Amino acid sequence: MSKDNRIAIQVSPSERNHVLYEMRDYLHGLFNLLNALSSKDMKALAMSTKPMAGMLEHLPGNLKDRMPETFTQMAIGMNETLKVMARDAETKGDMSLTQSQLAELMTYCSGCHDTYRFELLPARARQ
Repeated sequence: MSKDNRIAIQVSPSERNHVLYEMRDYLHGLFNLLNALSSKDMKALAMSTKPMAGMLEHLPGNLKDRMPETFTQMAIGMNETLKVMARDAETKGDMSLTQSQLAELMTYCSGCHDTYRFELLPARARQ
């Protein structure tokens, strides 16, 4: 197995659990988004997209302050893409545009997962 060269973001066990819960929530959102897209239901797509926006708002304040700037910028880009996707799905109803936006959205997901990993703070640092 090769060495994991991703940037470590140190978190407490509860912060790690919170972030992993949020990521699973995004996966459920993507599932709903893809189901709506496959059914050509742009209204449902817009509805499934809206709860996914706001990644940074869901992070605990002390964790948000420790995130690298590039992580924050990726989260902002992802949030903006989700907002535009929801708006365009409602107003334009263009499936090709939505598919393109979904591809853009996934670049943020893969970019972040390729760049960062969460590492538990040593027990001494948590006290």
